[in-house]
Amino acid sequence: MEKDTGTILRQQPLGEHGLIITWCTQEHGLVRTAARLARKPGSELSGQVDLFHECELLFRPASQGDLHTLSAVTLLSPRLALRSSLLHLRLASYMARLLVSTVEAGAPEAAWHTLISGALDYVASSAPRRAILLHFEKRLAELHGLYSPAESPHHALQRHFQHMPAGRAELLEQLP
Repeated sequence: MEKDTGTILRQQPLGEHGLIITWCTQEHGLVRTAARLARKPGSELSGQVDLFHECELLFRPASQGDLHTLSAVTLLSPRLALRSSLLHLRLASYMARLLVSTVEAGAPEAAWHTLISGALDYVASSAPRRAILLHFEKRLAELHGLYSPAESPHHALQRHFQHMPAGRAELLEQLP
C-alpha cells in the first residue's frame, strides 16, 4: 500500500458506481486510481472524493498499467469556496486541465502538487482574476524549463505540448 496527499483534478465514471480519479500527489505526481463504489449511496467514499478536494489517500499500486486501486481517503480540505461562483470553478478547472495535459503520469515531483494546490487555495481565497491564470502559466512553464521572457508562457507551453485545453480565450475574456 502507498500513502500520499493529493488533490483531485479529474473524475470519470467507472461502471455503475465507480470513479476513475486523477490525483496530483506530493510524492507520486499524477496518479490515477479506481474507486469502485465511490458513487454508491452510503459508500465510505461518498462525499469524500470530489473535484479539487485535498485528501490523504491510501492506494494499492497496479501490477500492470497505471490504474491503481484506491483503498481509503481522508478529506483534508474540500475547498468549498471554489464553488462560490462559476468563474471560480472555470478558473480552477482550466488550471487543473492544463496541469494534467502537460505533466506525465507518475512523474514523482512534489513541485506539481505544490503548484496546483497553492493555485487552487489562492483562487478559493480571492476573486478570480486574469493575473492568477497568467501567473499559473508562467510557473508551469518555469517548472517545465520552457520559460523565457522573450515568449509568453502560454505560447511556450503550446509550442512544446501542442494539445492544450480548450476554453482559455473565453476564460480570459470573462476574467477582470
